Amino acid sequence: MSESIYDDLPEDPELAFVALEAHYKKQLESDIEASDEGSAIGYYKRRYCNHVLAASISLDIPHIKDYTLPANDQGSWDFYNTFETDVTNLIIQIKIKHARRRKSYSVAFDSTAKQKIRHYIEQIRTAVEQSNLSQIKRDAIFKKLSELTLEIDRDRTRFEVVADAIRGVARLSGDVEREGAEPWWKWVKLIFGEIDNAKEKEPQSSLPEPEERKRLGSPRRQLPSPTRTHELDDEIPF
Repeated sequence: MSESIYDDLPEDPELAFVALEAHYKKQLESDIEASDEGSAIGYYKRRYCNHVLAASISLDIPHIKDYTLPANDQGSWDFYNTFETDVTNLIIQIKIKHARRRKSYSVAFDSTAKQKIRHYIEQIRTAVEQSNLSQIKRDAIFKKLSELTLEIDRDRTRFEVVADAIRGVARLSGDVEREGAEPWWKWVKLIFGEIDNAKEKEPQSSLPEPEERKRLGSPRRQLPSPTRTHELDDEIPF
């Protein structure tokens, strides 16, 4: 297995768990499809459960991390059916929660708002062109402005991308004389004004949920919780 899957995981533990489970499931399905022996399928399913369980323990994913593997491959079939159902249940909850979170921290612009913001971005570009910045810094700012334009054209514009672009422009133009920086800053304020107007028009349901509701509910079906022994037999590598 390539170690890059672990190097490139999302920072959020729940999203990292979703990515790892998808990786392990793809490996399971590939191994089963290539196998000619029915007896090997139990091993592959048990290995999948072991990997998902290890990921849930490492990332502190509630409920799944408390499950215990069967002692051998023979019990893997029934275990897999219940375990896989519960993992899928939890993953759906995670995806719904994070989709709502992304919506909370993004906004949809109508065509008029997009047109206005593109105009403001061009005004910033013009102000930068007329400044005394070096060509290297100008090019770096123009790259940030191009990224911002692409983000504005998305179905939903993410706040963190807008903030990152504006922060980059401010940092790169930091050595411009104070009075020289003011002309483009007013266009930034107008961009944020469009963001505020668009967000106010969206349904209240898109606002962030209260903190006490952040924790996910348990899966619909839970496995029994016998002794916590997550190790596999020596014949099954982790």
